[in-house]
Amino acid sequence: MPRLLDPAALAAVLPHRGCNLIPDEVVVADDGRSSTARVRVPAGDERGRTVFMRRAGDGTPCWYEPFVLEFLALAGIPLIAARLAPGQAAVFSAIARVAIHGLAPSAEELLGEARIVRERPPFTVFATSAQCAGRCVLEAEVMSGAAELAAIAGEPPCPAPPPAAAALADWPWKPRHLRFVDGVVAWRAEARRVHCAYTYPPDHPFVPGHFPGAPLMMGVTQLAAVADAALVALERLGQRAGAADGRVQRADGREVAEVRGLQLIEDGGVPRLAALQRIAFRSPVRPGEALLIEAALA
Repeated sequence: MPRLLDPAALAAVLPHRGCNLIPDEVVVADDGRSSTARVRVPAGDERGRTVFMRRAGDGTPCWYEPFVLEFLALAGIPLIAARLAPGQAAVFSAIARVAIHGLAPSAEELLGEARIVRERPPFTVFATSAQCAGRCVLEAEVMSGAAELAAIAGEPPCPAPPPAAAALADWPWKPRHLRFVDGVVAWRAEARRVHCAYTYPPDHPFVPGHFPGAPLMMGVTQLAAVADAALVALERLGQRAGAADGRVQRADGREVAEVRGLQLIEDGGVPRLAALQRIAFRSPVRPGEALLIEAALA
């Protein structure tokens, strides 16, 4: 029989709390290899999940695209939770083949599907998709591994200070906590390349729930950081759509994430993510750590 996981049951298999425990429910199929998830975020959501929303060109509150990916990743974790050893958590090593077909209004129910397509221990690959109001809004392939939370929590943060950066104005289509660049460190117009700085603040609203006792910067926010840097570069060229590769590094040069084939388009007068070839996550980031985000336009 299919197994229904409500928020209380999900809390037993997902190391997420508060707003980061995104789904309202996950249903695991009887074969244990596929699942469906549902979520609807009303205005004034008591679990605080409105923090994941940006605005469409007409002002409608919508899911900020990277967090639809997070929702789909969480739909897949219950499929592998039983394989994790005590003290381990599922962590995502890569997201690939992302196609984003449109925005998902928060007032509509978002339906997610995850299906195991490849297994090569310790990694599991899921094919995922999200539907909203009867249309597919996002498709992606997600690769999961496992990590010891105690080991993550025990690693000291990188002490390097953030590089000097020129401040940026906020974008009106998303709130400040969803902007993952603080300022511009360097801009080379002839190379169509920008370097931005970001420090993941200890008081960011995502810190308490990801993960309790071992707080880490969400991988999808690292994707958002490269998208933000790419948009900064595009706007300096008077554009709002284009493709870019990028990377996230610590201030001491250690690599955090690598992005290939990111595409931004203009939709209803505001930019949004449209596609991603791949993001590979190299190492975790803790609150208070300074990052350097690079985006190179195609």
